[in-house]
Amino acid sequence: MDRQRKIFIGKAIAILSVVPVLIYAHQAGPDPGHAGVPGESTCNTSGCHTGTPLNGGGGSVTINAGGSTYTPGVTQQISVTVSDPKQRRWGFQLTARSASDPTAEAGTFAPLDGLTQVFCSSVTQLIKDSSVVLSCGPSAPLEYIEHTLPGAKITAVGAGYTWSFNWTPPATATGNIILYAAGNAANADLNFTGDHIYTTTLTLSSSGGSSSAPTIAAIVNGASFKPGIAANTFVSIEGSGLAPNSRGWDATKDFKGTQLPTSLDGVSVMINNKPAFVSYISPTLVNVISPVDTAVGPVSVILTNNGVASNMMTAQKANVAPSFFLYNSDKYVIAVHADYTLIGPTSLYPGASTPAKAGETIILFGNGFGPTTPAIQNGQIVSGAPKLANPVTVQIGGVSGIVPTFAGLTYAGEYQIDVTIPPSTPQGDIPITATMGGISSSQPALITVQ
Repeated sequence: MDRQRKIFIGKAIAILSVVPVLIYAHQAGPDPGHAGVPGESTCNTSGCHTGTPLNGGGGSVTINAGGSTYTPGVTQQISVTVSDPKQRRWGFQLTARSASDPTAEAGTFAPLDGLTQVFCSSVTQLIKDSSVVLSCGPSAPLEYIEHTLPGAKITAVGAGYTWSFNWTPPATATGNIILYAAGNAANADLNFTGDHIYTTTLTLSSSGGSSSAPTIAAIVNGASFKPGIAANTFVSIEGSGLAPNSRGWDATKDFKGTQLPTSLDGVSVMINNKPAFVSYISPTLVNVISPVDTAVGPVSVILTNNGVASNMMTAQKANVAPSFFLYNSDKYVIAVHADYTLIGPTSLYPGASTPAKAGETIILFGNGFGPTTPAIQNGQIVSGAPKLANPVTVQIGGVSGIVPTFAGLTYAGEYQIDVTIPPSTPQGDIPITATMGGISSSQPALITVQ
């Protein structure tokens, strides 16, 4: 049951007093703010599960973090176990907070299976109405991981249950971090009485501080998010401990005249021993534009975070790596009409995106289309719109060999391809591919025609 459905049911019950429906909804996990953090609550104190005083049922909830330390920015597996000799259905909620400030979130969670889920809130929203779930982000920084409906396991009486999930602590040491967990040992009768709620904490200290080495796990094309890069191409570096914070470049602060930045907040990247140009940083993802370099084949990639170098990983570099940027890194190519309004299904961005039409000339945006005439200036803001030095063709649906009306570089690392959709193109989501030098862009990449 999704969270919005749960909220709807909860409010309907308050009006209609259909108590069993409300109780069933809580099988899908509690509302945010029920992990026992000081100043928050538990399902025992809020009244959604009662039976004995808090921690008074003869059972327990325990947290296993593989020890009592964390390494900043490095993901580790956490397990929560709820046990009770008299009960047979199990649930939990856990959150991580700074030991010096229980209102400050410490790290992020990621489920390993369909048995756990993450919800977010804020201090203000918890005070106002904890049943409202907010989208995770700066405005809702408090993360809670808890059981799903399939994760509310029914077992033999007294068997207990354990859930596992990943936790990534902050990229820089923030002092001690406390994991707060509440466990529900229920009798599985779908009633709010007769259940036992337990709480516990686990304090973790930093084992490495901000000097912990960043770790690169993968290097992919920044448009297709698949292997294969070229010169002057957006490259996405995935891993842990990659940066102390999250932000994109600011042209008013980070650029030096017309020169793109080679470092953001102490984060820099070398590709084939040449500095790349850093456009975005975060603890788990860094985006750069690769330097202008004629080398092909495997090239080394090393990231440095405030003086500490990562492991070295290789990426396959070619003369060209044509690829289209995709909305939400999904399947629809980023494209606009001649008036620069968005092209896509009307459901993609309601009120903003509309399908293309057969016979219409559209504007596509891509990556990795290689050298231009005049030549690209390494690490410089693009001046004018230099055309591609090598020919590119586009295939839309079953029609191949389409020659663009324009193909060139219009922004740092970003190429523009203007192409006319064949009049014979049928309606629907149509595959689109760019080919140059015998190399084609990857699929799925779709354009909606209507």
